Amino acid sequence: MTTSGILSTSPSGVVKGYAIGEQLRAKYPNANIVEVNSISDGLERVESGELYCYVDNLMVIAEQIQKEFTSVIKISGRVDDKVALAIGTRNDQPELLSIFDKLIHTVTPEQEQEIYNRWSSVKQEMGFNYTLFWKIFGVLAFIAGVFSVHYYQLRKYNQRLLVLSETDKLTGLANRLKLDKMLLEQEQLFVRYQIPCGVIIFDIDHFKTVNDTYGHPVGDQVLKEMAQLIRENIRVTDHVGRWGGEEFLIIAPSSNREETEQLADKLLSALRNHQFDQVGTVTASFGVCALRHELSASKVLSLADKALYQAKAEGRNRVISCVSE
Repeated sequence: MTTSGILSTSPSGVVKGYAIGEQLRAKYPNANIVEVNSISDGLERVESGELYCYVDNLMVIAEQIQKEFTSVIKISGRVDDKVALAIGTRNDQPELLSIFDKLIHTVTPEQEQEIYNRWSSVKQEMGFNYTLFWKIFGVLAFIAGVFSVHYYQLRKYNQRLLVLSETDKLTGLANRLKLDKMLLEQEQLFVRYQIPCGVIIFDIDHFKTVNDTYGHPVGDQVLKEMAQLIRENIRVTDHVGRWGGEEFLIIAPSSNREETEQLADKLLSALRNHQFDQVGTVTASFGVCALRHELSASKVLSLADKALYQAKAEGRNRVISCVSE
């Protein structure tokens, strides 16, 4: 926008009585000139937004900005008009005129430029805006908080999904997927460190008769009680899960075949002495095997399963240990 455009559309301040005011009005009749009381008054009105700009001598206004309005107001441009400045003396003190003439003529161009630079230069000192800082900090903290909550919830839900994916819904025991993972881990520990591990597979005898006689809800309750009975009679380091239907699998880390067979006998004895609600006594058949150098985890499971069926064939309600190790 041109100088005439700015002066005609925007309120521009000039100190009352200054020659520049009359000069601007004469050149720009439509100028929106607002008289102010002083330089500070004009600059304060610019700062408050009451005036669009303030017009004054460059050296005078630069010095005032440097003192009182650093980082708030800046010199944005010059008007096309030039005002010739002069120094006047009183008629009754003619010696002052002689002094000023001598002084002006002794000032070298270098000194004149130095004086000009000292008065017209404006140092820009960037103040730290704490209000803006705390606003930005608050926004970032809010975003970080939302992200943290979201991350925590997502992690919690993922953990829940993992537990659900590896847990039998009815009994609360590990499901077959989880048991496969644990058995593979035990096989790797045996191969690397020769840590033994026993496996027990057992099946509730005549469970179909329980469902047919008492109904599936009662059968489900028997499975739940069976799960609790197993938990109460195994070691803290042992793992138990529902292998499928009425069949359960126990993984006994750091146990050889003989120790695993003793654990199966303990479970069978506890089962024989337990009275199930509505059903009474329930028996089960157990197959036992353990990891060996020539036996993989899948082979151990197969041999334990064969021992289980042998126990059923021999009359059920007993423990049979695999013999092909």
